[in-house]
Amino acid sequence: MAYASFGCTGGDPTVDIPTKAPTVAPTAASTETPAVSETAEPTEVPTPDPTYDPTEAPTSAPTPAPTPKPANTPAPTPKPANTPAPTPKPANTPTPKPSDGTEPPAYSPPPTQVPPVDPDQSVFDDAVLIGNSVLHGLYYFHVITHGDFLTKVGLNVNTIYTYTMTDESTTKIIDELNGKGYKKVIINFGLNEVSWPYQNVFIQKYSKLIDDILSRVPGAKVWVVAVTPVTQKYSEGKGNEINITMERINATNGLIKQMCAEKGINFIPTPSSLLDSRGYLPADASSDGVHMNLKYDRLWADHITLSVMGVI
Repeated sequence: MAYASFGCTGGDPTVDIPTKAPTVAPTAASTETPAVSETAEPTEVPTPDPTYDPTEAPTSAPTPAPTPKPANTPAPTPKPANTPAPTPKPANTPTPKPSDGTEPPAYSPPPTQVPPVDPDQSVFDDAVLIGNSVLHGLYYFHVITHGDFLTKVGLNVNTIYTYTMTDESTTKIIDELNGKGYKKVIINFGLNEVSWPYQNVFIQKYSKLIDDILSRVPGAKVWVVAVTPVTQKYSEGKGNEINITMERINATNGLIKQMCAEKGINFIPTPSSLLDSRGYLPADASSDGVHMNLKYDRLWADHITLSVMGVI
């Protein structure tokens, strides 16, 4: 049974919206907790596939009239052998920089892998997926249709202890795991926390959350999904104003990867299919620069599925 978690706005009008719509007011945050910036809900406007029909009939090329040979054409002088024409040296092309003149964040995209099998979502039949509004998009748009979802707009490593799935429920989201017997847990947090001033605090809370999850589903195998990228426009604009930039996301993902190694759990990195040549989410992947559209949600879901299957 998938848990419906709402809060997304501007969804695809052709998509069936889950019938239960939780709207939960968070409890007062602890005074020691850094301020959390919540990201906007995805807006999905699927566009039709482009057509490739020619727009006009091809025009046949005219047959050129033969050119008469001039009289008394002198024989051409043979070109000296082994005299290659010099190749002009290309001018140096400067590396493009962001509009503020700073160097772009260093990034080496992971190599593209060709999986030996197709993604099989039945791998999630004994799994629960937990996370914020970005992961919620995979449920809301029916991209992943197996397993249970505990996802909600604004969910982070603090609010999972205080939010409930619906207004009527009194069970905190973390306690929805009790007695379920899940064998797999897929977690995605960090985008709402990357703006926190001290990322070591986020990592400490993330680590504790994973321990608390495993205490409720003992023996489950855990996969932690990297914080998803944002577009260059968002990173240099609104994201820069609220400290959600690709530079910070890359640094946070490095800390998450290290945490997973120390805890002996699986880390799922961002696939190259979600990144442009400079390491940002492609401009056509999102209307708000943060939440991915259906095309890129599917690429991300396939990557997560193949990772959990263990084939990449």
